[in-house]
Amino acid sequence: MWAVSRSIYLTALVVLSVLDMKHRKVPGKLLLAGIVYALIYQFVYRPYSLWILGAGAAVGILFLLISKVTEEGFGYGDSLAILILGIYLGFWGLIGVLSGAFLLLAAASVLTLCMKRMNRKSTLPFFPFLTIGYLINWIASYL
Repeated sequence: MWAVSRSIYLTALVVLSVLDMKHRKVPGKLLLAGIVYALIYQFVYRPYSLWILGAGAAVGILFLLISKVTEEGFGYGDSLAILILGIYLGFWGLIGVLSGAFLLLAAASVLTLCMKRMNRKSTLPFFPFLTIGYLINWIASYL
């Protein structure tokens, strides 16, 4: 069930990545469905300790606060996705995903700045990097 569930999340992240790149916005209803699914999944199939789940959710809540403070410099949709992944993967899984995502985002930012395809005020959609970070974390869990 774990592989099926991870495939569902990967598919959802790919769809949300395409929407984020195309419209710079993601549907809130899909994100709310993700929260519900993550909670049901944890309750039924994969009971992490409450501390690990709580810490993962706390990281998501921290990002929601960052979205509020930066007036969506870091979008609410991105923060909700982090909250969902925190509930679904727990703290350590989320840290792995975020490490990969932010490392790739930094590399892409440097590359596009050097190629003069963007300036310091430009933004990149975060969902594609979150998706790749999730995929890397999934593959790494099998190594």
